[in-house]
Amino acid sequence: MNLNGETSTSSRRKLVLKTNTPSDLSKALVLYQPFPGGQCVGRNLVLNANTERKPARHLLKPKIKTESKEKIKKTHEKSDPKKSSYSNMFLLGMVLAVTVILSLTRSNRDWDLCDTKSMVVDLKLLKQELTTNLYGQFLADTSIINALEEFQVTDEQMKVLILLGGPGTGKTWTTHLIANSTSEKTNQVSLHLGPWSSLQEIQAAFNELKCCRWNFIFIEDSDYADSQQIGTLVDMVSSVSQNISCARRKIVMILTSNYGQKEFAKLLFRELERLGTRYTVSHEDIRETVKKLTSPLINGFAQRKVPFIPIPYLPLEKMQLEQCIHNDLVLKKKVAPPDVINKIIQHFRFFPAPKDYFVVAGCKTVPTFVNLYT
Repeated sequence: MNLNGETSTSSRRKLVLKTNTPSDLSKALVLYQPFPGGQCVGRNLVLNANTERKPARHLLKPKIKTESKEKIKKTHEKSDPKKSSYSNMFLLGMVLAVTVILSLTRSNRDWDLCDTKSMVVDLKLLKQELTTNLYGQFLADTSIINALEEFQVTDEQMKVLILLGGPGTGKTWTTHLIANSTSEKTNQVSLHLGPWSSLQEIQAAFNELKCCRWNFIFIEDSDYADSQQIGTLVDMVSSVSQNISCARRKIVMILTSNYGQKEFAKLLFRELERLGTRYTVSHEDIRETVKKLTSPLINGFAQRKVPFIPIPYLPLEKMQLEQCIHNDLVLKKKVAPPDVINKIIQHFRFFPAPKDYFVVAGCKTVPTFVNLYT
């Protein structure tokens, strides 16, 4: 108390309110801190009768802690690795299912958009060309026509033909006849294997394949391919065969190889010694002979279980050599008497001695000697 008898009040706890309306007093809140560093306490100087009292702060703490625990629990449930993995697997399955459905839908749509005429190859014309211009190889042209006729009516995308036999027997000439007789509605790709070929060239050849078309890939010099090139070739064949994204695509890959020359010569020699002819050699004898053949190319396809059809080319005899000479004269619009033809034949070697049944190099050098004597 002071000298006048009044109670003394600390300035820190004294509040002077200046207001004109009673409602302002109801909003007045006095904050004071009785001790330094202590807890702040709030008081209402004037409370309206209708004013709701807010619960004390210390009463809210248990509720806040409870809510925090519930949030932590929910977060823990969301981050459960088992539930998360199941969810991811389900989403992945849904994505794969949708992808397959869309690809099948697209494939069916592309199938409908393909021109039916572009998927038909005139095999009758091809058969006529082979039987007329391929001399002494009835087993080869029959095997090729049968394979393509079956291929045309099936859903297969890939057919691999390996032409086997000695040089000059008509393998490259066969690819020429096939290319000319089917060129109107087919996509044709040529490739040469060997040290001069890169893996990128092999891949580029397969990238040129088209949908809604017959595609012919002619591969020469396959005997010169190394193991890496053969591996890449077989991988590309497997990949293309399993590709369903391209609708109504037919691919015929034709490779030439000189393997089988000795084996087919022995087979035909035995047939001739039994007074048979090249036309009496059976398909069964050919199949048994082919089973014994081994080469890097054949082994590469067999190891990867990629199916292929071996096409046998028997060694040519003197009769077929004369047919090659006459054919070359017709193409060049030239005429040669019999004595000139005999002189041309004298430049060719035959085997085996002393029988001399077969031409060593076949018809390979016929055009050169025709030009020399005409």
